[in-house]
Amino acid sequence: MKIAISFICGVVICFMILYGVKPVLPAFAETTEPVDESENVTQSLTGLLPDIEKIYREALTAPFIAAESKIYDEDIAGFYRTLMEKTGLTDPNSN
Repeated sequence: MKIAISFICGVVICFMILYGVKPVLPAFAETTEPVDESENVTQSLTGLLPDIEKIYREALTAPFIAAESKIYDEDIAGFYRTLMEKTGLTDPNSN
């Protein structure tokens, strides 16, 4: 008998808590016509992102450009320079 009364009291207390919390929580969606602000949001967020392609290109070409300065033989340096130009690794800002 004590268990049944405790269970019923617990259920009543839980319903009272849920009923008391309901006005505090926003349960209804906005019914007004939403303004399309996606374009403004997209433009403002893309301004915050770094240029990933430029960073990748710089990271790719920097070791090759640094290695070029360590070549002292003129024939090998000329070949290396030609190879770098053909592969497009001489200018990190080019595509």
